[in-house]
Amino acid sequence: MFRLKLFIAPIFVLLFFIITPGQSQSGDLEAESLAKFEFALIGDVPYNTADFWKFDNVIKEINANKKLEWVLHAGDIKTGSSLCSDELFQDRLERFQQFRIPFILTPGDNEWTDCHRFSAGSYQPLERLSRLRTLFYPKAEMSLGQSPMPVITQASDPSYPEFVENVRWMKNHVMFATLHIVGSNNALASFSARTQADDEEVKRRIKATLSWLHQTFDEARARNARGVFLLFQANPGFELIKGDRRRLGFEEILDAFEQESVKFGKPVVLAHGDSHHFRVDKPLLDNINKRQIKNVTRVETFGADDVHWLRIIADPSSPEVFTIHQEIVEQNLKKRSLF
Repeated sequence: MFRLKLFIAPIFVLLFFIITPGQSQSGDLEAESLAKFEFALIGDVPYNTADFWKFDNVIKEINANKKLEWVLHAGDIKTGSSLCSDELFQDRLERFQQFRIPFILTPGDNEWTDCHRFSAGSYQPLERLSRLRTLFYPKAEMSLGQSPMPVITQASDPSYPEFVENVRWMKNHVMFATLHIVGSNNALASFSARTQADDEEVKRRIKATLSWLHQTFDEARARNARGVFLLFQANPGFELIKGDRRRLGFEEILDAFEQESVKFGKPVVLAHGDSHHFRVDKPLLDNINKRQIKNVTRVETFGADDVHWLRIIADPSSPEVFTIHQEIVEQNLKKRSLF
């Protein structure tokens, strides 16, 4: 009996040390999954050649911040009147690839919808859209940046194989997604060479957007996400009354934002560019009760000549989840010396 006790005791001690660290590690992993993290948001940059130095400063600041997980760009990588050439696209791609962390771009109207303009080169917009997809989304399930990260793409859906730009990912119980929604009335603005193919593209893209939006919220609910962050380019006219012509191309999407946000009931951020006016507000209304939807926050980026960036903290343990900080680049407030 004495020998048997000696034999059992070491086994008991060994099991204690094997099981206890495992339980502790599980607790650490759970704590880590709710840890807060930070990322950068920019948009409508770089616009003008004269401001390239400002964008370089933004890149330097973001690269120097070791807490940032990724960079989000809300579209419009050029002015609406500048040339939509392959050379310009390549220039922007090379600039974006200077970011050391993952970089995710959602397209804007300036880089394809408005390329029919004479000053932009009189391009066929759908041809430019195809070129954008080829250049800026070379690997459908990976971001850009020097350290790309994996994402889920809508292109994996057989119904929407061309939509490589619509992506989704999740970190620490927070869901992120991009939606291809652009200015110029979501590409419905008329132009002299407009064809039926242009009209059909808008219909299909809105259908794809709605599908991706609903899937994103379905996934967020299924995985008990603490918050949802959606990125797109256009200012869809949140403040305008339903039926206003300036909401043309956006009505169905705005309705979906409202319905899904109310159903989700947790913090939702709708981030965009387009207007070149930094703001954080709550413009989304419940069309039935005409009341502000409190769990939805709109964030519009700095843009155009106002070349700065936003640092966003996501804290899954906080009731608000998202906190937005202005990062003013002091050097960009000064005029550049010619000497």
